[in-house]
Parts: sequence; structure tokens; C-alpha cells
Amino acid sequence: MPPTIRLAVMASPVLADLWIEEAIRPDLLEVTTWMSLEEIRSYRRLTPDEPMLLHGGNLLGAPLSEALERNLALLAAETRTPWVSVHISLWPWRILQDAQQHGRQPSALDLGPHLEDFFARVRGIREKIGVPLLLENAPSLPGIAKDPESDPEMIAAVLEATGCPFVLDLSYAQTAASNWKLHPEDYMRRLPLRRVVEIHLSAPGRLEDGRLVDTHEALREEDYRLLAWLLQQTAPQVVTLEYWKEPRALLEQVVRLKDELAGRHA
Repeated sequence: MPPTIRLAVMASPVLADLWIEEAIRPDLLEVTTWMSLEEIRSYRRLTPDEPMLLHGGNLLGAPLSEALERNLALLAAETRTPWVSVHISLWPWRILQDAQQHGRQPSALDLGPHLEDFFARVRGIREKIGVPLLLENAPSLPGIAKDPESDPEMIAAVLEATGCPFVLDLSYAQTAASNWKLHPEDYMRRLPLRRVVEIHLSAPGRLEDGRLVDTHEALREEDYRLLAWLLQQTAPQVVTLEYWKEPRALLEQVVRLKDELAGRHA
């Protein structure tokens, strides 16, 4: 029998308003480092006996001030989070722009000291918070063909070099696959699936020119199909729905995800 996968949902006012409905209640809540301590404590009342998952977004994209490090440690303690998840944020935008302006594909050689700075921030955060750091695949950058930050080989190399477990964001993977002109399954097969500890779920949107872009939309049938495929390839501890927009859509997604995960366990 496969291990039980817990369902988490990103905390939001919409979720809190629906909490009276038993069906909406997940196993865990996800909160972010850009929420205030007061906001996080307001969500803590919904699940007082459970840890909360702490997500840092692009926290690694810039040097960390002492004040930011202290706040991160405070939030980690407040949430009792089992880990902190952050995006792989290697590429300063100006480097990508410079490569575009010179008509060439950016490569790891462009990173120079930025790569070591990134690794130093990874080490620093792990030491400061005292819990594992999970790295998340990057979304494709619109307008950058085969952008290096979503290169599956680069993602695998960074995870191997840091020793960090992996958060696989399904929407990010779909936008990257579209940009790399790959089917989503073919793109994800190139990622280090054995390292997956958590899966982030939402659906991508489309720009006017047809390109996919991450906009945290409600899950479609295609997303449920890809999730089912992904759960055959990985052994995550948590699946996290990152949707907070329309109440009925949120409720329907939570109910269906509960059924999907329960069916897998059965």
C-alpha cells in the first residue's frame, strides 16, 4: 500500500470563510513569508494542532538581510513548519536581458559569482532556521526561449549540489515544458523525481499570443491527469493546492483532491 499523502491548501481569506464546511478542510495549511505574523496567527486558529507549511517564493533571489533572516526564523518557529520551500532563483534579470540583446542563449557561464552567492544563501537559510530547505522548479520566463532557469538539467544539478529535497510545481512544469517545446510528461521525466517531497498544484493561464504563464488558476481535467501520472512517478509526503480565488472553485478542487488521494491510498 502506498504511503498516505497529506493534502495542504494555501491559506487565504476565501479558505477561512469556507472553513465552516467540513469538506473544505485540508490536512495542512500553507502560509508564505510575505504574510504578516498576525495574518499567520489568524490562520493558525483553523488548525491549531498541526504544523503549517512555510513557503518563501523568490526568497533566494537576493541577498538576505539580518532582519529578513530573523523574521524567517521567527516564522519557522511560529508555524512549526517541517520545511521551508523556496524557488530556485539563480538568474538576475539583467543577465538574461544582456544575453538577449546580444542574440545568444544565456548559459551557466554567465552566472559567475551569482552561483556561489545562491549556494551561500541556501547554506545560510538552512543554518538559520534549523529545518530542511526544499527547492522548487522555476517557471518558464515569457519571451526567453529555453530559459536556463527552467532547464531540467540545471534544476537537477542544483538539487544534487545542495542536497536539498525537491518541490515540483505542476503549473511551473507545464509552462516550462511549453517553452522547451516538450510534452509535460517528457519535461518532468528529466527532473529529479526521486527527490520530490511536495507537489504544488494550480493551473497555468495563457497570454494573448498563446504562451502559457503561471497565474494560479483552478485545476482543469488536464491538471488532474498530469497529477495522477506524477503520483505514479513520485512519492511525495504532501500535495499542496495553491489556489485562493473563487469560493466554489476552491471547494470543488479540495473535495476532488481528497477523493483522488484517498483513492490512491486505497
